[in-house]
Amino acid sequence: MKYGHIAHIEKPISRIVAGTDFLLGQPKDTSFEAYDVFWEQGGRAFDSAHCYGENSRVFGEWIASRGVAKETVFLDKGCHPYGSPRVTHEDMLSDIQQNHEKLGVEYTDLFVLHRDDPEVPVGEIVDWLNEFKDQGLIGAFGGSNWAHERIAAANDYAAKNGKQGMSLNNPNMTLAHNSEPLWGGCLTIGIEGRKWHEENQFPLFAWSSMARGYFAHTTDADVVRAYDNDISRARRERAEKLGAEKGVSAMMIAMAWVLNQPFPTFALAGIRTPDQAREGVKAVEIELTPAELSWLETGE
Repeated sequence: MKYGHIAHIEKPISRIVAGTDFLLGQPKDTSFEAYDVFWEQGGRAFDSAHCYGENSRVFGEWIASRGVAKETVFLDKGCHPYGSPRVTHEDMLSDIQQNHEKLGVEYTDLFVLHRDDPEVPVGEIVDWLNEFKDQGLIGAFGGSNWAHERIAAANDYAAKNGKQGMSLNNPNMTLAHNSEPLWGGCLTIGIEGRKWHEENQFPLFAWSSMARGYFAHTTDADVVRAYDNDISRARRERAEKLGAEKGVSAMMIAMAWVLNQPFPTFALAGIRTPDQAREGVKAVEIELTPAELSWLETGE
């Protein structure tokens, strides 16, 4: 495993962040074995969210049964809209507290706002996050599905007012071309956003980094709707070709594309089985040249 660091967090963060949103849909023993393999190979970061519901409680069972809470990097999210905007002081605090109760912890290393509400002044949001940080509830924080311009504005406000700013961005970023949002309010980072990340060397945590199985030819209706198009098919073919040359799967190439960007990146991935855990960790070791990154994306 390889690790990265972000501002305001001392723990090293594994470049692969294991997802937890599927635990109710498969046998607990299978999930726990997959997490055990992930952990044995150096995986230390996990992604959860208020909207994952009772999945978080199952994940908390694994954490408690293995006694690994202190070593784990928790990336947890709140303020999912549930039909209407919920980026408020009250909802933020409530989600943090409920997340802690489900996971059986008292602190979130990385707290991420699941959606933005442009109607709320970004300075107010930064103030609230600093309040919860000062109370010892959270450490670093950032935005998921936030425009990079809003994150820049948040950090500009923080710098001018002596506050802690955002440490990470958590958009969708994948080699597959996004035809339409996977879910309402989701944001896939574009070329300009990637340029901003490179210029600022700002950490990006990519959700659905492997397009939820698209590179393994999943037939899931939502994935097909969001990602299946001429551009994605061509990129998948190139990933399969390069994977054959390197002796790895197209899925591993897709993850490596995320991890080899010219700025700090971390890949959120569904680690559902022990084999997926092993494959994901191996993908961290794949090095792609700038020419290979460009060819995978553009064919040139």
